[in-house]
Amino acid sequence: MDTVGELLKYMPLATPENESVVRYGGGVIVHTPGEVEYERAVATSNLLYRFTRPICVVQPTQTSHVRAAVVAARMHSISLTIKNGGHSYTGSSTTDTGVLLDMAKMNKVKLDMNKKIMKVQGGALWGNAYKPLINARLNGFVLNGGRCPTVGVSGFILGGGIGPFSRSLGMGADSVTEITIVTADGNVVTVGENDSPNSKEGSLFWALRGGGGGNFGVVVKMKLKVFPLKGDMLTAGRFTWLPDPTDDYRTLINTMHRFYTMDWSDKMTIDSSWFSDTEVQNGALAVRFLAYYDGNEQDFGKELHKAALDKELEKQLKRRVLPERSSRFLHETLVAQWDEEVVRAFPSNGTFRIFSSFCFGNDPHDFAAIVSIVKEELEAFRRLFKAETNCLCQVSFIHSGGEASRKPRDATAFRWRETVYHAYIMMQFRDKFLERDMRGFLGKFKDRLKPLSMTKQACFVAFPDASLADDAYEKAYYGENRLKLQQVKRIYDRSNFFQWTQGIKIPPSGSSRRKREAIQALENNEEEFSSGEEVSGESLTDKVASQSLSFQSPEFL
Repeated sequence: MDTVGELLKYMPLATPENESVVRYGGGVIVHTPGEVEYERAVATSNLLYRFTRPICVVQPTQTSHVRAAVVAARMHSISLTIKNGGHSYTGSSTTDTGVLLDMAKMNKVKLDMNKKIMKVQGGALWGNAYKPLINARLNGFVLNGGRCPTVGVSGFILGGGIGPFSRSLGMGADSVTEITIVTADGNVVTVGENDSPNSKEGSLFWALRGGGGGNFGVVVKMKLKVFPLKGDMLTAGRFTWLPDPTDDYRTLINTMHRFYTMDWSDKMTIDSSWFSDTEVQNGALAVRFLAYYDGNEQDFGKELHKAALDKELEKQLKRRVLPERSSRFLHETLVAQWDEEVVRAFPSNGTFRIFSSFCFGNDPHDFAAIVSIVKEELEAFRRLFKAETNCLCQVSFIHSGGEASRKPRDATAFRWRETVYHAYIMMQFRDKFLERDMRGFLGKFKDRLKPLSMTKQACFVAFPDASLADDAYEKAYYGENRLKLQQVKRIYDRSNFFQWTQGIKIPPSGSSRRKREAIQALENNEEEFSSGEEVSGESLTDKVASQSLSFQSPEFL
């Protein structure tokens, strides 16, 4: 069967040569292998997924196009993978089978300052969403959005969403008032804050706020709250610290322990990334700080001083922040602060990258161990890979807590509310022959940190870990919330059309007993649970490339 041909019979088609049809509500844009736009859409900056080749790329511009694609794909039992930004750590926004539904052209946003609401299409990036606030110079107002402007809005919200102002505004998922999706049966369903929590619509709204992407349908639009800041000005900056190794990094250990256990105000957010980069200072251990403060520079300095950090570090952190209006911050500073991430996202700058993540509180005893382990492992990385080029080991601590922690665990599908630092390890390299060693190093590093994560296994679904076993990932991402998520999955996608490697599973029965168990579980405090067997690092070595090449047509090699 000509799969593309059969699929297109059920979709109003616009050819690449006549895309003007789309502007007037006409056909769906479909790209096939060999076309420039196809190659652009499937390109990825993570070389682990460099050989992924969907049968075609569908680029909808309106909800009816999404519906047509879903119905046609399901009719022919063709899998559908959703792409919004393409930042997935585990390659879930790429595919080597079926159709890639690239939402890039559905990126319109509309700001209503009377209602303090922004309407956002399902393919918009945070850079698109921030633009109206920037263009209108609406200083003193922000969206509770992402740090990196190239991240997709819908993917961010579906994962729960941790932004630079989440400590004062809550999770990104807490700021959405309405979501419209296309379900597996082709229905267009709108759910929101006015739906009863006990209704099936209310349950879907609950699940879409932290239940991860690609589980219940395709998000086509959302409504997000616009928030006022404390004033027109905020303070933000960036500084990279090269601590002195001559005291065996005791200053580093003591300073970072105080830093992570400090009871910062909700106005203060400071992310930190420890790293050893073979291209920088011969891999010397360094820590990069990104600061966001909803207030003036003087108050930022006073709060920083209370932390009693290393005096030279305190001095440099104060020197490397600037007071600025929020529109400039959204337009310029976020890009500058996350320069490495923005550059890394371009396929032309491709590298191999693997990840593991954790959810940490700020318990002093735990962090005494955490900072020591991170220091020791980065030193080991430097020794082991000192002869290599373009190798990086980075451990990032994304600051959360504050208002994000004040809702109960079952308020939305995002479970790990008490997390103060969402952390992840990233191993980055360019030489494919290093992958086995990199995976081995990551596995041992992860094994040392995982017992210190909440419930000894919790991790943030937006920082997914591809090595989690099939019987472990739902527990790690959702804890006891997974049981209700499974019930919502049964209601809206009984046939499991929207499925992927770490998707929400459908429970074996829809009985009333299982539904009661799911509701009761929401109030449980997770015990330490068994993770099951994890996939070995060696078995994952260049897995996607190996599978792809074994099925690849010669013209694509």
